[in-house]
Amino acid sequence: MRFVWQVKTVSKRSAGLFAAAPGVPARLLRAVLLLGCTALWLVGDTPGDDLAWIGAVAAAAIVASVLEQHPVGGLVGRSIEVIVWAAAVNFTGHDLSPLLPYLLAPVFAGGLLARAAGASMAAGVAAIALLVTISAPQDDLDVKDYSIAAAQWTVIALLGGLVAAWARRLQQAAGDAQLSAYAEAHSLLSQLYTVSRRLPGSLDPRSTAEALVEAVARAARFRAAAVLVRTEGDRLTPLAFRGEDRLEWDTELAGDNPFADAWETEETQVRRVMFARGPSPLPPTDPGSSLVMPIRIGDRITGLLGLETDQVDAYGEDVLAELTDLVNGAALRLETGVLFDQIRELATTEERRRLAREIHDGIAQELASLGYIIDEISAVAAEAGQPDIVEDLSGLRQEMSRIVKELRLSIFDLRSEVDRYGGLGAALSEYIRAIGTTSGFTVHLTLDESSRRLPAETEAELLRIAQEAINNARKHAGADNLWVTCRIHPPDAELVVEDDGTGLGPGRADSYGLEIMKERAARSRAMLEIRPRNPRGTYVGVRVGLPGGSPPPVTDRRGKLVPAGQSEESGP
Repeated sequence: MRFVWQVKTVSKRSAGLFAAAPGVPARLLRAVLLLGCTALWLVGDTPGDDLAWIGAVAAAAIVASVLEQHPVGGLVGRSIEVIVWAAAVNFTGHDLSPLLPYLLAPVFAGGLLARAAGASMAAGVAAIALLVTISAPQDDLDVKDYSIAAAQWTVIALLGGLVAAWARRLQQAAGDAQLSAYAEAHSLLSQLYTVSRRLPGSLDPRSTAEALVEAVARAARFRAAAVLVRTEGDRLTPLAFRGEDRLEWDTELAGDNPFADAWETEETQVRRVMFARGPSPLPPTDPGSSLVMPIRIGDRITGLLGLETDQVDAYGEDVLAELTDLVNGAALRLETGVLFDQIRELATTEERRRLAREIHDGIAQELASLGYIIDEISAVAAEAGQPDIVEDLSGLRQEMSRIVKELRLSIFDLRSEVDRYGGLGAALSEYIRAIGTTSGFTVHLTLDESSRRLPAETEAELLRIAQEAINNARKHAGADNLWVTCRIHPPDAELVVEDDGTGLGPGRADSYGLEIMKERAARSRAMLEIRPRNPRGTYVGVRVGLPGGSPPPVTDRRGKLVPAGQSEESGP
């Protein structure tokens, strides 16, 4: 495995070298053709003096390779090389010369380094040189056969040179396009960095959405209000919400509701009833007023503002005009924040994948190779009758296998992400399923997930917090059971990870797991709680939007769940 990895690495470096130094393929072709011509000389019935001419062509090839570092020098060097080649062909058998195929090398180099003009120049010099040698009086020269062979190889070499020129052109065009794309990306990112530092406010879309709801509260009455944006999977995700404990509105874009109508018609929807609570085949009947107003930039909708109140006809023309001004003023800031979050999410995902590749192709492969070396040493020690060494090596091999397994789980952690359609519950289930097969404890998973989605960045942060808490329990707690509870009712969510292990220990100076979890919770504006669990173990809870959460499950000394309202001593 180590050898294969090294071969792949060398091949990648070679491809990069060819792209950066086009003269390398030309030199390689010269060497290959010289070896081939020498092989033809060895198997042919030719005089021994021909070897001197092969040496002369090799010397001319070296000179041409050196001079090709300069455009004019390359032209001169290839011309000298072709002239020496023509003389060598004339003195080593004419149409039967083993050096005839070598013409491909200088013409190919001319096409690769100087495009079609370079290939044509080299082939033209070769044709002139061959004509001169053919016109010279020689006793054993068959002019017809020599002319045919010379013409054939000149045309073949010219075609090879033109193919090289075409390949070089494609390579440069691809390189120019790639550089242009990077230049454009660099320019845009530089502008983004400069503009973001000059912005008077934050690029956080939640802050903008909450500020919009606050401004709307001063302009219109409502019992509940929300700012929603469209996320991947054609779902509306609430960025800010005020009013009821849970946002139970029917906001499906594929349904029959004011939100779908506002998105499709791009017009404000005002109804004399309140919003429906969840998808229902029957229209809502609760009297009141509801409003859905598109948040747009130009002709494109970026989000929706939803309001409802139990007062009838609460949203007249004057209120609509004021709300329209507020929404138009916040639309660009909101869309900019959402776009910035998407860019940051893409960059974070790509960086995590890059780290996973580096770990897999680097230290993981090296450790696996060391494991094979340990196996070989152990076999040698066993044959030599050294049981103590075999035992020590066996322990070392087990530790090496454990480290490799941990690395593979780390790679899985880095590559795990919330699917655009599956949601946090699906990603968490897949992760727990993978961890459960490699861990010694029993995992109890509880999912309570509505059809609506949290913002993508919030789902990603919650998944990472769960991964950190589960890994801490797996590595350090020595637990028999792990409870994972995930409740998602946007804009609220609750994630709880508990174990019945040894509990919280003294923190190490080089341990940053808890601090990273706190930073992730802060970015999601979530409340993080880490405390000892009763009767034993650790409780990690993170809540988004909820003022509190449900109490953690209690287990007896055998690890069995005690029903709510009973103590461990009271029994079932």
